[in-house]
This record gives sequence, structure tokens and C-alpha cells, in this order.
Amino acid sequence: MLAIELRRSPQQVHPDRRWLFLAETEITVGRLPQSTVLVESPMVSGHHLTLQRRGQEWFLMHRGRNPTYVAGQPVQQVVITSGMVAHLTASGPFLTFEVLPPCTHGNNQPDALFCQDCGQPLQELGQVRSYRLLKVLGRGGMGTTYQVWWAGQVQVLKEMNGDMMRYAKAQELFEREARTLQRLNHPGIPRFYDYFVEQGKPYLVMEMIYGQDLESLVRQRRRVGFAEARDWMVQLCGILDYLHHQDPPVIHRDIKPANILVRHADQRLVLLDFGAVKEVGTPLGTCIGSPSFCPPEQNMGKPVVASDLYAIAPTLCYILTGIDPSAYLQDRGQGVRLYLDRIPGAPPALSAVVAQISAPRPVDRPSSARAIAEMLQHLT
Repeated sequence: MLAIELRRSPQQVHPDRRWLFLAETEITVGRLPQSTVLVESPMVSGHHLTLQRRGQEWFLMHRGRNPTYVAGQPVQQVVITSGMVAHLTASGPFLTFEVLPPCTHGNNQPDALFCQDCGQPLQELGQVRSYRLLKVLGRGGMGTTYQVWWAGQVQVLKEMNGDMMRYAKAQELFEREARTLQRLNHPGIPRFYDYFVEQGKPYLVMEMIYGQDLESLVRQRRRVGFAEARDWMVQLCGILDYLHHQDPPVIHRDIKPANILVRHADQRLVLLDFGAVKEVGTPLGTCIGSPSFCPPEQNMGKPVVASDLYAIAPTLCYILTGIDPSAYLQDRGQGVRLYLDRIPGAPPALSAVVAQISAPRPVDRPSSARAIAEMLQHLT
């Protein structure tokens, strides 16, 4: 086994990142997204190093334009030893190495997914390229998502279902999801890692987020207070504001509690499932989304930026009530809207705010996600 840690200085106690390799025989290090060990430093070359196992030894081979230093000397090839430090260019980050004996995987529970000693997977469903499939996370109409192991890290791999391959529109949406995620960079959106086609089938690899979606959380708790629900919606507005200010703007088209995760690490929201994503300016006509959370124009295949804003209202309604938002739709003379004046514990002014957000005409809704966040924050 080979353990690699990324540090900004050799004296740094806790590394910025750590990788553990068990079965790999060749590892690439660099700035390219497909690098096994991704080092996002402008001083590091796209393909900076190749680490290669030959028998029981590991070798470091320099590939980049800027030199790599070991013990203060530039190197082209060197045997990796435990405790060795490689300086990636004169002003770049440091990699430290530990060559470890093979793990016996002893003392693990029968149903354990990872070894408690080395952290490596103990069971696999199969393999796609170098991604080792650990378990199924979800199955949908478009694709199946897996928890996978790659380069010492847990990631998510999304595979297009075989029966969808015959539909050109399904392939277009899958490719659009990958292309959109690749250009986004926000803590409330899963990070893009890779997109590839294997044996004619497309795959998307992204960040693994540990958390609980709002739909299951509401079912579990049965009741969520207004202050917490409002905080979640303000966070959601921040994510949507980021999407809507892209060039061109990005419309998610499937905002609903099941696609919004509360991350365990920091209790912040993460917006999932960009399979229905649409860029402003692309052709109209495809009707996608969950009916109880979609505005009229989206149900007619004509989504706009304000369609995502509409979804905030039924999402908030579900969080506060735990029931389908359609139960709160009424026509009080201004078209069918959501009215929440029958919800115990909600501020009296909430119903008017939600009614405005859920206006049937996009032009009658608030102008932006930021405007909605400000409206919600003024409610007490």
C-alpha cells in the first residue's frame, strides 16, 4: 500500500488531503481533472508525476515542466521510501509518502463496507474503468448512482440506464448535466470529477455528500419549526442565486425536498440531481419536474429562471406541513396560488409572501432568489 498526503509545508500537522492506494500499479499526479492525485496549484503541471509500482517498490518519475525536488535536489526518477517528501516545484505544495505493508483486513464486522484498519473497501459490486462499485445509492428513470472507490476516495458514479440509451433526448440531458456541473463551483453543489463513455454508455463522477434529504428528514421529525425552515430556504436562495447568475443562467427545473440535502459535516444545504438542468437560451419543449413543485409554464415545457423561484414556495410548504403542497393551492381571485395562513406557528405575513412566490405568472413573482431571501428574513 502507498499513502500520500498533500501539505503546504512539510511541518503542517494535518494534511490538506490524503490518498491511500492498495491495488493500483500506476498513479498520475497533476493539475488535470483526470489525475489520480489531483493537485490544484498553478505551479504544478497538468501531468506532473507518475508513480509506478514495480514488484514491491514504488518509483517516482517526474513528467512536468517545472522541476520536482527531493531532499533539495531536482529529480527525474527516484525510489519512494517511507517519510520521503517531494516538493512540487520550488514554490509549490509538498507530497509526503508512506509505503505500508499489505493489510490483512482482520477484525472487521461481517457487514462492514470498509476495513477499520486501512480504510479500503471490503466488498465490491463490480468495476467501471478504475472505479470500484461499492453499493447502489439510488435508481431513477434516467440512471443509477453508485458509491464508488477511486484513488483512496469515496465518490459518486452515475450510470445512464441501458433502456434510456435509445433516446437521444435522454443522452442530451445526461451530457448537459455533466457539462453544467463541470463549470459550477459552489459549496452547495456537488463537485464534478469526471465524465466518460465506456462501451457506449455515459458515466458521470461527482463528489460524495454525506447527509439527509429534506423529504426524509421531515418524514422522520414530522414537524419543523418556521425559523429552521426559513433558514433552509434562505440557503437554497443562495444556491439558486449562484445558478441564475451564470452566463448563461442555469435553471435547475427539479427543486423539491428530495433533491435538497442537509450535509452532516456542517448542516448546510446541498442541491442535488442536476439531471433536469437547462441553460437559458436552449430549445424549449421538454416537460420535466415534479408536478406538485412545478409552476404552470414549466408544466407546459417553457421553463424560465422564475420557475426555480416558484418551487421555493411548495418546498417551504412541505417542510412546514409534511404533506403534498397541492393541498394548499387556492384561487382567491388572483389565479391559483399557495396560501399558508392555516399553518399553526407560521408568521401571519408568511401566507402573502408564499402567495407572491407561487404566482401563476412568472412576471408576478419576486425578481430574484436574493429578493425572496430578503423577504423571508424579514418574517419573524
